[in-house]
Amino acid sequence: MPPTDPSTWDERYRAAPSPWGDAPARTIRTYLDDAVPGTAVDLACGDGRHAAWLHSKGWKVAAVDFSPVALESARDRYGTDIDWRLGDVTTWEPAQAVDLVLVGFLQIPATDLVRTLRRATSWLADGGRLFYLGHARENHERGVGGPPDPDVMPSITDLAGAAGGLRVDALRHVLRDTDRGTAIDIVLDVRRW
Repeated sequence: MPPTDPSTWDERYRAAPSPWGDAPARTIRTYLDDAVPGTAVDLACGDGRHAAWLHSKGWKVAAVDFSPVALESARDRYGTDIDWRLGDVTTWEPAQAVDLVLVGFLQIPATDLVRTLRRATSWLADGGRLFYLGHARENHERGVGGPPDPDVMPSITDLAGAAGGLRVDALRHVLRDTDRGTAIDIVLDVRRW
C-alpha cells in the first residue's frame, strides 16, 4: 500500500503508538522553543508529540491527521486540551487564521507537499509562521533513515516553490546523528510579511 493510505499508518500506530517517543524532534525544539505562543496547527500530527509539546509551551493547538488510530492514541496519551482533528492534510482547512503551522515529517509526493504548504501559508495571520521539517531527498543517497520512496522527500528546490511571497528565515539541510549514521533533514521556516 502507498504511504498515503491511512490504513498503512493505522497499522503502524497500532504496532507502536509512540514510534518516535514523546519528545519533539530536536530541530523543532531548536527553532520553536522561544516562539511566542498563540494559535497553532500541527498538520499531519501523527503520534501527537509535537502538538503536545506546543501545548505545553502555551499554544492553543489543533492537531490534524488522517489516521484515526494515531489520533485516538495521541488523545489517550496527551489529553483532550488539544483539538485532535481527523482530516486529509491536502484538503483540510482551519476555521480561522493561525499564528503557526507546524508540519513535521509529512510523507506525501513532493509536488503535493509544496501545494499543501502553499495552502497552509494562506492560513497564517499577519506575522504568522510556517515551519516544516522533513527528510531531505538527499538523505536517500547520502544519509540514513527516512522513507524508502525518494518521491516523498523534498529537495531545497521543491521547498523554495512553497516560499514565494513570504519572508524566508531558513531553507536548509540539517544533519542529524543517529545510531545508524547521519540523517539529512530539511527545514523551511517562513513568515508572512
